[in-house]
Amino acid sequence: MEMLTTPINLLESYFDLNLNTASLKKFDEVSEDRWIDFAKFYRDRMSSDFPEHFLEPDGRSGTTLRLYFEPRMRDEWEKSVRTVYGQTPLLGVSPHPPAQSTITRDEASHMLTPLKKHLLLADSLYIRDSFYYCFDAVADSVDATRWRNDPNIADLVRRSIASLKNWLPILIHLRDFIESRAIVFMPYYITPSFPYGGNAPQIKKYFEKLRIRSNGRTGEYFDEDTAVAAWLNARIMNLDPVFPNRTISDWAANLYFDEGPEVNDVTSDLISLDILPFGEPEGIGLDELWKMRKNDEVFHEIQRVAAACKQYIETNLGPGTTRQGVTATCKTFLQDELARYEGKSILKFIDERPAAGIGVSLAIGAALLPVTPVVGLIVGALATPQLALIVQRRFDSKRRAFGHLQALL
Repeated sequence: MEMLTTPINLLESYFDLNLNTASLKKFDEVSEDRWIDFAKFYRDRMSSDFPEHFLEPDGRSGTTLRLYFEPRMRDEWEKSVRTVYGQTPLLGVSPHPPAQSTITRDEASHMLTPLKKHLLLADSLYIRDSFYYCFDAVADSVDATRWRNDPNIADLVRRSIASLKNWLPILIHLRDFIESRAIVFMPYYITPSFPYGGNAPQIKKYFEKLRIRSNGRTGEYFDEDTAVAAWLNARIMNLDPVFPNRTISDWAANLYFDEGPEVNDVTSDLISLDILPFGEPEGIGLDELWKMRKNDEVFHEIQRVAAACKQYIETNLGPGTTRQGVTATCKTFLQDELARYEGKSILKFIDERPAAGIGVSLAIGAALLPVTPVVGLIVGALATPQLALIVQRRFDSKRRAFGHLQALL
């Protein structure tokens, strides 16, 4: 199997070490010169291999939801994240983790908080490679033979290496999500418009096809050029853009190419998923989040149910509803749908885009259709309805999906 170009794989292949808590001391003993060489190795491998591994169509582009967080919008990400969640090196201006000797699993979980509910709905999140961003200047411009001669460059190198090392325990805690492509650390220089905005020369042909349904703007000011660049970058890379707030997302949802909008195009924002009450008030833990994602069949159902729950809440509740009211409504929704399912009915959602309910421009519908009981399970000793129901509850991926979400309320 070909090795994916992820921060963890590149670290382990270069140093021939497994990245885990026990090996952190060995990484701490690596010389400064070798870290400089690693920085250049990392840049070269990401540049050559990332597009093939993460941007090539995989045959499932119509049924997977891959969300893109534009690196150039770092100031807007910072504002939204600080306002609602708290600072994180995963999204925002600074890529530098806290300068401390160790980072606990709870602390790494808190850093992921702004993205957790997106991970209930999306197959992959494409975020800026903040790990590399800590040492990009070293990779690009530091001369490995003369860097000690200039005090300023020497200081840059040592600060970059310190930040790089601070990232290692975070990568350890996020390993499952990184290796499964749930979280993709994307080099900022891979974006089609880099280093410009929406009028970048290399995307001119796409810009010329761009159309907008209406240009009505409400809410706070934002840079339209940056928003256009984010939308174009996402569409060119076959990803779906996420924007820092609802104002930008609503405006960008009006963009389309001149051949017409794609039916599966999704445009969403960072904050609106916070309406989902799952994990309140402590938040969804890393272990629980991974438990929901590690089985593809179960996660597929979680995507569908969570998307339908969001749609139900938005349709049935007003802006003055309290958190307690949202949670109660969500509980009722899950209980009702589970009862219908266990009564030999099943939710059927739009198959083309299971998690499309996160998009402002795309709505999910649900219909109850009668289905045949689980084939192959109700035989022999399982012929009684009660025992059949027990088996269904234990092994059915849909029932397990409901159970996971109910446990978070």
